[in-house]
Amino acid sequence: EGLTLFRLHPLLSIGLVLLAMVLTQLGPALELAAGAGPSLLVQPIFAFAGLLPLEMYFNPRLQAQLDAELHDTPVNPTATWHAVFEARWLKAFLLRLGLSMAIGLGLLCFLIPGILVLTLFGWGPMRMLLRGESALASLRWSQAAMARHWPRIVQAVLAMLLVALLYQITAGWALDRLLPTTNPDLGPGALLRLKHPAFWIFNLLGGAMNLWLSCSLLALYHRLEAMVAAPLPG
Repeated sequence: EGLTLFRLHPLLSIGLVLLAMVLTQLGPALELAAGAGPSLLVQPIFAFAGLLPLEMYFNPRLQAQLDAELHDTPVNPTATWHAVFEARWLKAFLLRLGLSMAIGLGLLCFLIPGILVLTLFGWGPMRMLLRGESALASLRWSQAAMARHWPRIVQAVLAMLLVALLYQITAGWALDRLLPTTNPDLGPGALLRLKHPAFWIFNLLGGAMNLWLSCSLLALYHRLEAMVAAPLPG
């Protein structure tokens, strides 16, 4: 289903994949501009900064557009989805950011609380974005929905993460073979990551993977909504 959504707007999807590739390469460019030396701790920070426009705006925008075209709900109608999205995206992103911080803190401290927060409240930002509910109402909906249907949803999410993990392992293995380094603890330098075509190619594939995950999560959210709306047996 995620792949089907990915192909509904092929030109838009290709454009977002290319944008993801460029924004990913912005990470090493920022490292060079900041004069940061090789560091496996610093790299993710600059990578996150480079990809922020994609995660904050462009991928959620595609999700909102696809949701409106597929379901045309009163709270996200096809005719005015763009205006609706513009009114909601920042609040939804702030909720997602706050939730990510809570999850990260829970994972760092005790692991299990972070997993529970992610499982129960992970759909809150998407609910706010697509259905326009308040932060508290969105989190409550996510908690109530996952309390009833978490086994099937978690199973699907783990399957998607397994695909992403296999890609990461394969890409890492290929880069190790293409770019042997004398200092694996530090990884390839920013200039090498910026200039070598292998990084551009793998970042292009990573952008496609990221967009597929966004579409798949949207399809899974629609499944969850349908399960919540269905009457309980008996």
